Amino acid sequence: MHVFIDTNILLNFYHYTSDELDALNSVFASQDQGAANVYLTDQVRDEFRRNRESKIKDALRRFRDVKVAAPLPSFMRGYEEYAEIRELSNTLRHRLSSILEKANEDIKNKALQADSLINDIFDRSEVIETTGTLFQRAKMRMEIGNPPGKQGSLGDAINWVTLLDAVPENEPIHIISEDGDFYSVLDDKVINPFLEEEWRSSKNSGIRVYRTLSEFMTEHFDGVALSFDQEKRALIDDLAESGSFARTHSLIARLNQYGYFSLEEARLILDAAASNGQVGMIVTDYDVSDFLAKAVLPHRDNLHDAEYQGILDDVAAEQAEREDALRPHERK
Repeated sequence: MHVFIDTNILLNFYHYTSDELDALNSVFASQDQGAANVYLTDQVRDEFRRNRESKIKDALRRFRDVKVAAPLPSFMRGYEEYAEIRELSNTLRHRLSSILEKANEDIKNKALQADSLINDIFDRSEVIETTGTLFQRAKMRMEIGNPPGKQGSLGDAINWVTLLDAVPENEPIHIISEDGDFYSVLDDKVINPFLEEEWRSSKNSGIRVYRTLSEFMTEHFDGVALSFDQEKRALIDDLAESGSFARTHSLIARLNQYGYFSLEEARLILDAAASNGQVGMIVTDYDVSDFLAKAVLPHRDNLHDAEYQGILDDVAAEQAEREDALRPHERK
């Protein structure tokens, strides 16, 4: 399977999207497992780096515009819910301020979960460079008006001619992109007919387009996220077999060097905590708790096992207690 993921899909992880990082992780991990060839161009890489801050800036603007306090008329003061609503609004404001402070620090340090995964992908992937020949071909496409792309913008055309060169003949291509130039003007769910005809003529194969990663995953993957890093998986396996608290702390320190953990990896970590007392008995130790908060808590909505939820409750309670102790003014 040959796959191309456009820049706009990567940038969506810095805005508002229903896609999960697990999906991105799985697509690129499938390349390591020999199940797919994922094409990464220098155009996508550089465009992502140019636009990351702008995407985050717009997301933060929308976040700050959210109204967190319901305006209550004076005649409602006599009801018992009035004070409760005011208290809940104050608590929500404090929590939003807290998460914004943490996010701003990670944004500045490029330490968001999306940063960790995408930078890892860029470092591990073979990036196809734009040659002078590819550039001239893309420029000619733009000047004569052939899709994809718009006048004055060569990016989509560069990616397209790169794929025409790189993908073998008789092999279909799967393009994941929100860019309207890839789609038919009559049916925005199917490929632009000009591009389809060109691909079939040049490559003797088909072409499919998907607006979201989740749409692509639903059709082609079984929903189980593959491990992106085999060394990381080995450390998780060792955690399940840890024979002492000291060994557990040592493994946690090594695992904590990774910035992103898939849903499948989160389940394996929780399995280790549930089955091995040398892990489960110290989930509220600061280092273990911080690791689980980073690696596992973000997946909580997709972890329905009661035993998992009990471990996550303990971690969340420890995190809240520690944060509360550090911010006594929020209790006022």
